[in-house]
Amino acid sequence: MASQVFFMNDRANSLAESIKFKAVKVFRDAGLGELFLPGDWVGVKVHFGEHGNSLSLRPQYVRSIVEEIQRLGANPVVVDCTTICFNEYSSRATRTDMLRTAARHGFTEETLGCPIWIADGEFGEEEVKVEIPHGVYLTHSYMGRGLKYLDAMIVVTHFKGHPMGVFGGALKNVGIGCGSKRGKLCTHLLNHPLYGIRNWGINQQAAQAAAQAPHPNGIDRLMKNCPFDAFRWENDTLHFDREKCQMCAACFGPGLFSGILQPPPEIMLMWAATIPDAFAGYVNAIGKDKVGYVTYAVDMTPWCDCVNWSDKPLVFSLGVFASKDPVAIDMACLEMSEAHSAVPGSKADELGFAEPGTERFTNCAGFAGVSQWAQINSAIYNGLGTSEYELILSSPVTDDTQFWMKPYTPENPWGWVHRKEHHKIDWTVEPYTHRDLQFSMVDMSVKPKGKVAEREL
Repeated sequence: MASQVFFMNDRANSLAESIKFKAVKVFRDAGLGELFLPGDWVGVKVHFGEHGNSLSLRPQYVRSIVEEIQRLGANPVVVDCTTICFNEYSSRATRTDMLRTAARHGFTEETLGCPIWIADGEFGEEEVKVEIPHGVYLTHSYMGRGLKYLDAMIVVTHFKGHPMGVFGGALKNVGIGCGSKRGKLCTHLLNHPLYGIRNWGINQQAAQAAAQAPHPNGIDRLMKNCPFDAFRWENDTLHFDREKCQMCAACFGPGLFSGILQPPPEIMLMWAATIPDAFAGYVNAIGKDKVGYVTYAVDMTPWCDCVNWSDKPLVFSLGVFASKDPVAIDMACLEMSEAHSAVPGSKADELGFAEPGTERFTNCAGFAGVSQWAQINSAIYNGLGTSEYELILSSPVTDDTQFWMKPYTPENPWGWVHRKEHHKIDWTVEPYTHRDLQFSMVDMSVKPKGKVAEREL
């Protein structure tokens, strides 16, 4: 049976058509308020964005969902878990740093209107083991312990590309985002006995090239960032003490992206499958029938919000989706983004995948050219939902007064609320214009001189 996915585009010409209030409308149309009761604790799963990333989810997009949950009498709490250490200056690898980064991106209890929980503790050590009943590869994983206290969860996602999952949608937001540090290491297979970091190769040529740079060079940084002193530089050779390595992934950024560390190719082929595996464990632990999904398909960059920069989006913004089915909502986002031409000058345009139907996430987002359908098919295998969906085009609410900024209402409009203050202000004004325009509109409409040269710095 096909699942229902509700959608509204990103065009707007009124308060009710603002995308964040369209999100509330598709939330209602999808029946997501049926997933919890008044008084329940409802997690709002988000991704705050890595320091330096500029196109991650906006806090006002989340606030509108928080307010809708409050309107229904429940207790919303914005949730996420700490990350593994992707580089020497990871900004979300501890609870303290994650809250600092969230605040820099506008996510605070004041702006969201509800508490923020980092569900796996200060260093990601607060976790619960969860079983994966029918995984493609994983049999169990580890979830942030605080998520077990939730009665329900609404997953608010920024749809975009992803280097490991090929695309990052609702499946990725949960399948990676709800894991504790150990859970994330399992999903990425970085602590796997065969494919894990302890068994990665060393590219000595890349290491020697890095060692030629001024100190602190790539080798210095790789060694210093390892908490277990598993690397040493001796006789122009990088030595890896695999017995010391605890596969914590602190070497991931400085080692992998420099080409010094060489993971087995197989690991990259499995990431798109293990993300839905982990998702299954986490959602089943919370309650599969207690989780709903709202996805903003905007600013769809090639890589995820975990990286500390944002490339030009692959395609123009689409709008907002809602569903009770995580597979269907991700499939709808994929198919709709595939139906549009790429943004001129984007990575998709640059690599020759500008035309519709070119599988641009397969070809422009993933590390290893893994199919963008792999994550969807793994999710279906895990029993998470169906790729078959009915796209239902929602309409804005007819009464936008419900979205007015409080305390203003039709019975209590702004002018009435502030009438006393108006009477205290001097509204008189001296003449402040020339008698006529000093520069004609005809002359002002002529294009002036533009670029005179172009050069590289």
